[in-house]
Amino acid sequence: QNVQWLMHLNAADKGRDISAERVIPDGTGGIRTERIIVQVKHWQSKSVGVPEISTNLAQVEHWKPPLIHSLIIATSGRFTPDGVDWIEKHNQKGTLPFIEPWPDSHLERLLSAHPGLVPAHGLR
Repeated sequence: QNVQWLMHLNAADKGRDISAERVIPDGTGGIRTERIIVQVKHWQSKSVGVPEISTNLAQVEHWKPPLIHSLIIATSGRFTPDGVDWIEKHNQKGTLPFIEPWPDSHLERLLSAHPGLVPAHGLR
């Protein structure tokens, strides 16, 4: 909810393209929300590596408050093995924001679960 598109294509976005609140049922019939930031990398010929991931994580500090629970890095390509290892080590520390890597395969699964998004937004 409260999704905000923060920057336009090819603009300097300082580490965030989308800000939103993730709604999470709490098991007691209530809900809680967590703020997320999405950084999009439309890279098909280059993989997202440690330099890009660490830079995006550092940039998140400029967008507090409110607290940011998750940084989603979505790419039309892939993540380097070192990048995946770096994310796993960061997340194991338990410090916020949690980093969620969304490679092309994850985006394809999301789109297959919501096929109406493809024609509605002119996606390929």
